[in-house]
Amino acid sequence: MKLAQAGMLVTGAASGVGLACVTQFSACGTRVWGLDNDEQALETARAAVPGARFLRCDVSDPAQVEAAVAEVFADAGTIDIVLNNAAVLRDQTLVSRLGKRVKKHSIEDWSATLASNLTGTFLVAREVAARWLETRHKGVIINTSSVVRAGNAGQSAYAASKAAIDALTVTWSQELAVYGIRVAAIAYGFAETGMTSKIPPLFRERIRSGSTVGRFATPEELVAGVRFICENDYFAGRVLELDGGLRF
Repeated sequence: MKLAQAGMLVTGAASGVGLACVTQFSACGTRVWGLDNDEQALETARAAVPGARFLRCDVSDPAQVEAAVAEVFADAGTIDIVLNNAAVLRDQTLVSRLGKRVKKHSIEDWSATLASNLTGTFLVAREVAARWLETRHKGVIINTSSVVRAGNAGQSAYAASKAAIDALTVTWSQELAVYGIRVAAIAYGFAETGMTSKIPPLFRERIRSGSTVGRFATPEELVAGVRFICENDYFAGRVLELDGGLRF
């Protein structure tokens, strides 16, 4: 797929890897629409990338996703690329003992993580793919996975959501190939973003030492993986690992 003049929808677009993606693809001549639920971050993103259009949307809300996708298609005519990038990170262990008290993983954090990371991916992909089928348009859906999908202490909900996204990627690739729609995923390692800045120093050092390159990625390095999937029409139904060789 050629990026110049292609239409692209990015979720979680107002910061981190999402904003880096909007910035880089816009510079390539791609017409980009970004969704995010953080109004303050959206205002900053609009100023940083005036050529892109940003909309507020909670991707875990079916009605908001339907309305946002309808607005994007009305504005764009159609789009060619979807990057399901929106995610939240609420780390907790399943249970922990603090003195005489046992703390349990909260159902609220579990539900919020799955709603954003997993249900949000499902809703956006479903709405866009339905419109592509209606118009017989061919495009590519890229889902965001993570090195954590294999499991990592303290990240039950996040790991579960990303492992599920891998399974959805394979499933949707098989289902949508007959319509000329590609589906793939990219499993990120840890990048220097606002989300990872909250990781405690000892754990950050563990990540660095577990990576063969000995550092976190830049958001721009991860966006290069997204661009590879877009431009290589033979890549489908697989998860591209871009994690600096990190293993826990």
